[in-house]
Amino acid sequence: MTPTSGRSRSVRAGGSRPVVAVAPVAALAVLALVLSGCTSTTPASSPDASASASASASGATLDDAAERDAAAADADADALPADAATVPALDVTGFVLEGSDPDLVDASAASLDVVGVDGVLVAADGASVSSPSLDAEAQRDAAHARGLQAQLLVSNWDDRIGDFSEPVASALLSSPANRSAVAADLASRVSTGGWDSLMVDLEGLTAGDSAGLTAFASELRTAVGPDVRLDVALQASTTVEGYGDLGYDVPALAASLDHLTLMAYDQHGPWEPDDPGPVGSLDWTIDSLAALTALAPTDQVVLGVAGYGYRWGGDEPAGQVSDEEARDRVGDAGGSARWDSTAAEQTATLADGAVLWWSDSRSLDTRVQLARGLGLAGVAVWSLDLSDPVEVDAG
Repeated sequence: MTPTSGRSRSVRAGGSRPVVAVAPVAALAVLALVLSGCTSTTPASSPDASASASASASGATLDDAAERDAAAADADADALPADAATVPALDVTGFVLEGSDPDLVDASAASLDVVGVDGVLVAADGASVSSPSLDAEAQRDAAHARGLQAQLLVSNWDDRIGDFSEPVASALLSSPANRSAVAADLASRVSTGGWDSLMVDLEGLTAGDSAGLTAFASELRTAVGPDVRLDVALQASTTVEGYGDLGYDVPALAASLDHLTLMAYDQHGPWEPDDPGPVGSLDWTIDSLAALTALAPTDQVVLGVAGYGYRWGGDEPAGQVSDEEARDRVGDAGGSARWDSTAAEQTATLADGAVLWWSDSRSLDTRVQLARGLGLAGVAVWSLDLSDPVEVDAG
């Protein structure tokens, strides 16, 4: 993922299993098969329009080698048994900020399995985490009222700097005593605090944090037992080596945790004020998935999808927009949105020079198709307070 400097907090993010790596070429071959022929240049500027056109959404560009491998895989696919094409239902998570209106869960509840609540923060000294606020508990209760799992996110967000803090994460991960104390605290949130599962969302890490994160994941598993869902959020890399550089020993994490949630967003953003572009283009997502599935089983990977956008230029500093705000800004300016089939996102350039890119319900539909074609575990949308209502067909 691109550097997170300048990002606001509203922008993100049972039991041990053996790791069976999936070759990246094979992953790309499957993706090519799923997405082949799915191109569109139809403009779309409303949720209704995006929903009706969702299935024709990609047009991602793969390199020549991957295309050749995809053609070979196409021939091999005919030899597979009929039940090999059976794809299980996707697990669907909707993330929500603790202070958001709990009624947001209702608008998406029919498609959700999990509500991920952001959550609790690691203390500056790494020795403890904050207690969930009343607002966070209201989100937990809203999830339970609709029969959904409430997942508590723990992150290294630092309000003092307005960003994720590597020193905060390091203070936790480098100390066995701190890891033990925090793991015990989080486990108690599940056993007595009404939370169903946990997600570790530590961002801005370095390769030097890798061993500590692996140890923390293992200690969390021991603390909560084999039956509690434990997930981790991963920043995206388009190379296998890049995940290590970001502080993730992916095979080791996969051995302790249930799901690896790839945050396939923030490819571009306000931290690049002169470089507008997609929030998380489809080809970039494909490359990131190919690298990740070379290290972990596809059925353990959850595809994180943006439900928001960014704007650059015009009369304001670069900043974030919700899906609804993006459409309103375009409409108020007398402009029109264009569906970019390569990125599988909406974009617009306004008369004042402002440029917007955003990932909406149509973008989600495309990525759901992608996740199903790969046999991923699920999709996760960041976040319900910014996105169109989440609607995912049963499949």
